[in-house]
Amino acid sequence: MIIRRIKKLIGVIVLISAAILGGCSHEDDSLLQQESVESNETGETEISETKVDGSEDTNDEINAETDKSDDEVTDGIYDSSLTDKHVRFRLEGSGEDVFALWGNGRADYRYGPSIIQNEDGSIDAWFASPGDSRKEYDWITYRHSDDGGDTWGEEKVVLSPTPETADYQSVCDPDVFYYNGYYYLGYTGTVNKEGLCNNVFLARSQNPDGPYEKWDGKGWGGQPVPIVYYQGIDIGWGVGEPSFVVVGKKVYVYNTLDSFSDVYGWVRATQVRTADITDPLWPSKLHFEGTSVYRNDSPDTADYMYEDSDSWDVAYLDDSHKFVAITTNRRFKEDSCLLYYESYDGISYDRVSELNTGVISGCHNCGLMTDKSGHIGEDDRSIIGYAYAGTGQARWGAWATRFVPVKIDYTDEVDNSEDGKENLKQKIDIDESLISEEPIMLVTDRLTYTVSAGETVNIKYYMMNSRRKRDRIDSDKVRIEKYDDTYLELSDDNKLVARREGIATVRVEYNGLRRDICVKILSDNYDDSHIRRFYPVCNRYDISINEPVILKIRPMAVFDDYEIHELSGYEINSNNITFRSSNPYVCTVEKDGRITPIQEGTSVITIEAEDCKYTLEIYVVQ
Repeated sequence: MIIRRIKKLIGVIVLISAAILGGCSHEDDSLLQQESVESNETGETEISETKVDGSEDTNDEINAETDKSDDEVTDGIYDSSLTDKHVRFRLEGSGEDVFALWGNGRADYRYGPSIIQNEDGSIDAWFASPGDSRKEYDWITYRHSDDGGDTWGEEKVVLSPTPETADYQSVCDPDVFYYNGYYYLGYTGTVNKEGLCNNVFLARSQNPDGPYEKWDGKGWGGQPVPIVYYQGIDIGWGVGEPSFVVVGKKVYVYNTLDSFSDVYGWVRATQVRTADITDPLWPSKLHFEGTSVYRNDSPDTADYMYEDSDSWDVAYLDDSHKFVAITTNRRFKEDSCLLYYESYDGISYDRVSELNTGVISGCHNCGLMTDKSGHIGEDDRSIIGYAYAGTGQARWGAWATRFVPVKIDYTDEVDNSEDGKENLKQKIDIDESLISEEPIMLVTDRLTYTVSAGETVNIKYYMMNSRRKRDRIDSDKVRIEKYDDTYLELSDDNKLVARREGIATVRVEYNGLRRDICVKILSDNYDDSHIRRFYPVCNRYDISINEPVILKIRPMAVFDDYEIHELSGYEINSNNITFRSSNPYVCTVEKDGRITPIQEGTSVITIEAEDCKYTLEIYVVQ
């Protein structure tokens, strides 16, 4: 107990230091201002003993609940006898598949499930699925079960990339929570064609199956802007795979970091940020709290070896006021396992144990069923869902998804008896009955249409089912749900006609299925190699002197044909883009945009080309 109190005191000191980092502000041309990576791990701290009811209350009822004191919210819930005990997970059997391969076992998947159990026992679940097999890596699908997971309703795609924006390559790794009338769906997205430099994005809807509006930096429904921006070198995978938990008025946002350091080499970690969930602009006010766990491969002398451990799903246990996190280790491998952690404060986590008994080999990307706020009550049942390849299968993307009940209890000492036990060595049992023939997505012949002013945008529409089969539908049956009348007008025969030069996002809908497409109206003399403008995705970096990863400025460029992407080193040189630090005693900046912190203080970096310029604020702390 004394040791724990000392750890908590240390945690308070570290958190006070972290608070010096401050928040971020937005500029008109900025996609996001986000807190930076902090080098030191935070200790354990006391948190408010609060609970948020996950039921669908009215706004007034929810606001009244959050106005209560911490003691009122948790009265009769918290069991103090569990304070010094440790969480123990046990799988109850081996579970059943909710998705399995079809046909000859072709590549297909529904990985990284986010699972919510409602008060009536029904379940909502979201998954990452393959995209259009052409330009989009992933979509996010949704299914509902009225009987606790025994049977499932039809599948539908509820989120896809928005063309020519910051998430146009992919949307994946869903995690969903509900607050004050909205379902918030966090996801990973990128503009990088190699799948690198990922960021965390957010969308919301009043219904679990959409339609979802994406966070645009100031509100909802505009072009997507990340809520956590990757500030590292452009060969890193980036940040992503979010998980959310609401405790009282605070939302905890977890994400993975995968980047590189001059000192440590490959850096893999799980980070946590928080915000006041009652603030309507909370996505822009996330505060970096620390690194929960570094997941680098440990040396042989370490007490545990992380070997390709992946994304977390975090929950809050109402009876003990502990946080738990579930993940996988040795993912995709024959000896893969589930792995779980516990935490007293939601920031600093300790590994508890592996789960091997009943887990099928080749597992990866798991999720833990909770209520709508990310909580698990004392009497709540829970489920762990995970994707798996099965034994002897190395084909990328050929994965099934399994749900298995889990029992959660407590022990006086850490029970890691599952460490090193044998998992299940079995292949995927192909089951075509788990695949629906119903349409899951409205698709078009192209994602981006290029026309001149006065021309009609000719769009071909199709309905796609789970087997990726397309059926053509008449364009007059499709509703043009949203478009920018500055650049487009809708004709009497339901066709879009270009009005003037520019770029516009269009949302189309048919039978409850939606997707966004893009229309570019170009002049006759555009130059697709010429940069129209460039701007910061993040215009403030808060960093420490001992930053664990390489930091780099990656300008986002808009070209004459309205294509966007972050500039590579070659493009930075060929366009004569320069970087200049106003205070090189605080930080220096290389000609490729790499930042090196030197000492505490502030500096302004100017990024400039022939026709474009912007500035980036740097705040360096010890």
